[in-house]
Amino acid sequence: MKRLKTAFTLLMLLGSVGSHAQTQTLSGFTSFNKKAITPIYERNEVKGYTMVYRTEKAESKSDIYGLDFFDENLQKVGSVVLPKERYNSHLIRRASNGETFSFYFYNSRSKRLEIDVFDKALNKVASRQFAGLTKADQDVALQEMHVACNGGSKLISGLNLYAVPEKGYVRNGYTGKMKGFSLEMYDNNLEQIWAYSSEDTSKAYESLLVNEVTDKYILATITRKPGKSSKQLDFFVAAFDIETGQKVLDVAVEKDQTQQLAVSSFSFDDSKGELIIMGEYYSPEDIEMEGKSMGFFLKRIDLDGKELSEKLFAWDKDVNPLLPQEAQKSLEEGFISFVHKIVRGADGRQHIVAEQYKLKADGVGIALSVLGGGTSTIKGVIGNMMIYTLGADLNLEKISFYKKDQTDCILPPGTGAYGAGLAGLVINMNGGFDYQFTQEENSQSGFNTTFINYRQVKNSKFREKTLVNITYADNNEQVTDKIDVTNRYDVVSYVYPAKPGYVLVLGSQPEEEKLEMKLVKLDKQYLQQSLRAQQ
Repeated sequence: MKRLKTAFTLLMLLGSVGSHAQTQTLSGFTSFNKKAITPIYERNEVKGYTMVYRTEKAESKSDIYGLDFFDENLQKVGSVVLPKERYNSHLIRRASNGETFSFYFYNSRSKRLEIDVFDKALNKVASRQFAGLTKADQDVALQEMHVACNGGSKLISGLNLYAVPEKGYVRNGYTGKMKGFSLEMYDNNLEQIWAYSSEDTSKAYESLLVNEVTDKYILATITRKPGKSSKQLDFFVAAFDIETGQKVLDVAVEKDQTQQLAVSSFSFDDSKGELIIMGEYYSPEDIEMEGKSMGFFLKRIDLDGKELSEKLFAWDKDVNPLLPQEAQKSLEEGFISFVHKIVRGADGRQHIVAEQYKLKADGVGIALSVLGGGTSTIKGVIGNMMIYTLGADLNLEKISFYKKDQTDCILPPGTGAYGAGLAGLVINMNGGFDYQFTQEENSQSGFNTTFINYRQVKNSKFREKTLVNITYADNNEQVTDKIDVTNRYDVVSYVYPAKPGYVLVLGSQPEEEKLEMKLVKLDKQYLQQSLRAQQ
């Protein structure tokens, strides 16, 4: 089964790659958003980048959106320019399916969604407008617009555009007063192939979270609750046929009333045709997802909905014996894990990359709320990194624990209503975690994962910033590098995945209206020298 990928031949079509650039200096950038750069993958390895930006020209009545393409060595190989109605058009999503590239806009004046599609040669092949949005879609689109303009908090499930490998795109929407959801599939020319909506007669409130899109299925988590404000959530895993839109799987994660499970991760093993579901389990007597979890679970389900296996790993008897005392303390303090990535090795092992978090009352938010500020009264506290290693039989072999300094994450109002389990998704969508990315090798013989550690300097508002890179080899050994990436006062730095053995470090210098992009080797001494030279 094909997964979403973009062949390197795409970049070759855009122009000559020339010499190995390894660095780029770009001018005219007074501000920069980390999400403006997106890696282009061939299977698991980075083969290039896209960068989206907006320019404003006084003599123009349009906002000009630009899209630049860089190869894996940072050589610029092509550009697209797309004019849009000034002040009213806002880019909310972009996607690539290996055959085409798409831009997803919301026009706040006409209250329309718009999609523009370009082929590999960067010729515009299709445009489509979506008028007559439901009130729910308009409300969500308005929030998406504010996020795009001001960087505010995102909904747990917004308006998204999902790439279907080589075939087209799927967009989601909302029905009723956010009571249900809809999905629509379009080919690369934006001709509609199918549409799906929640049943109007359903009494339950349904929310859809798309986990993965392949060339055969849309794989998603559906949460259902009996009322809009109810905290009683039931989790289901679902699959939709990519050709017809028919829902071919909709099965509850919980087998019966003796289980209370909260899904935090859901992936598809296409080599076996199985769904792998992970999350935390609670006592059936606890208030839904508000009590302390008892441990984490792992389930395997086939596409017929048959449960192939279930394993419960209790904190006290299964997890704690594999942890250092320092890590056990964090579990006692109520930290739970959010799964960022599940890596499958060629040897059959699975490595689950997770980060700890918990919810805590926010004294400042409570004070402002009392004054009518509409502020969240809880905040997220981000804890340590952990990698759970499971054998081919899915038994827990070891847990790698990486201590880091705690950081706080501002949460949007109402997050507490989701409970601790789904709050992790809110934190992740709003960039609250310190995890950066995981890079896998196409051979599945190893991977590396990175996170940022922020250390507060005593008696100062200044924070030291350290990039921690963990490399796993096929012998199940690991090497950890700690690299100083502390910002200069006038530089904001970001880190991205890169070709094997490298990371991309970008420094934004607003006062000089300049971006510095540099590929640096995953070698501690070399990387430190490179960063000092850049700053």
